Amino acid sequence: MSRETEGSSESSITPGKIQYKLIEYQLVDKLGYAGYSTIWLARELRRARYVAVKPVTADTSLLYSLGDSPVRLGKEIIPPLIDEFWVAGPNGKHKCIVTPPARMGLFDAKEASTFGLFRPKVAQSITAQLSSFVGRHSFTVKVLFIAPLSNGVSAHVFIPGWFGVPSDDLVFGEEKIILSDFGESFNPHKTPRFSSKTLPLLQPPEAIFSDEPLSFASDIWTLACTIWEISGQRPLFEASWPTADRVTAEQVEVLGILPPEWWGKWSRRLEWFNEKGELRPETSRSHDSIRRTWDQRFGYCIQQPRAEAGLEKMTEKEKSAFEDMLRSMLTFRPEERATAQEVLHSDWMKGWGEPALEELGYV
Repeated sequence: MSRETEGSSESSITPGKIQYKLIEYQLVDKLGYAGYSTIWLARELRRARYVAVKPVTADTSLLYSLGDSPVRLGKEIIPPLIDEFWVAGPNGKHKCIVTPPARMGLFDAKEASTFGLFRPKVAQSITAQLSSFVGRHSFTVKVLFIAPLSNGVSAHVFIPGWFGVPSDDLVFGEEKIILSDFGESFNPHKTPRFSSKTLPLLQPPEAIFSDEPLSFASDIWTLACTIWEISGQRPLFEASWPTADRVTAEQVEVLGILPPEWWGKWSRRLEWFNEKGELRPETSRSHDSIRRTWDQRFGYCIQQPRAEAGLEKMTEKEKSAFEDMLRSMLTFRPEERATAQEVLHSDWMKGWGEPALEELGYV
């Protein structure tokens, strides 16, 4: 279904303009922000239901193909396209899509909570949903969360409404997730790309050092970083100003020295490490100048915050399986990284992920 209306660009769409032009939908509130545009909560007047309206920059064919997935989880996790139309304005034409609204973003829920944590079983379920979906669909999702304002930025500011709950109030069974914002999605078999639009701290090292185009393995790295943060309070890699060099320094501090061909290409390596990859004491961010290893970060990012919040810590058995899965996903060389299928068949997925999916009715 296609309709062309006069209006404004995606960056300058306001409730008054949309309500005036799109008589089928009455804007209620601002839901939040996608990579390149604002998402609006609207009411579809003909069917008396709430929907999300969002200007998009990418082709919607990917959403259609994923929504037609024979796998039930694929149908559940990708929002169906209810409608689409064009808005034409001074900055050109922009497509808008209409989908069911999401309740909240995962990390918005964490920020709204007291301890910045999901309950352990909820975290297991979210991790399993993400891993299972990626394992059954061959495409990459590159989400750009921050974009510069264009000249056509709106003269009015509308603060988003909050319709979610804090992460620590979310109980098992309420955490069925959906994926959105496919503006940077692409199929690497059809479209070679050499730079990543993912948030810097989630970007794989090959996005900086490799001359080869990005592959599905790049998403495995990003997925591992996301799983870590879902499972705990803080991300695996941290930097207040995440430049490419600072992100690389974090990766080396946690995972060890880069492959030789990349280590030599990193011109600023000696600002943080010696040639053996050992951390220089004067560059350490910790007060005792000790390298913040994987084990230390697992403690203060996941186990300790859970204990302080009165939540169950990972058992040694789960911790071992969890770390084995993530370490296999965070191998520096993409060709040595675990595949999506290997993640699906990991001990953690079998022992904790799949049981959570079964309880949700996905298996």
